[in-house]
Amino acid sequence: MRRKYSLEFKREVVKDALVEKSLSLVARKYRLNSKMIYRWVHEYKQGKFSS
Repeated sequence: MRRKYSLEFKREVVKDALVEKSLSLVARKYRLNSKMIYRWVHEYKQGKFSS
């Protein structure tokens, strides 16, 4: 079953990823896959989290 993450949670993770510069460290901190964080950062930079 897939988990749904809130927009606020995604923003928090992305902010950490942009500051930390290491997706693997952020992934371990939040217990997420680094590929998911990479996708969220990419979507954030495209403006998809502005809602």
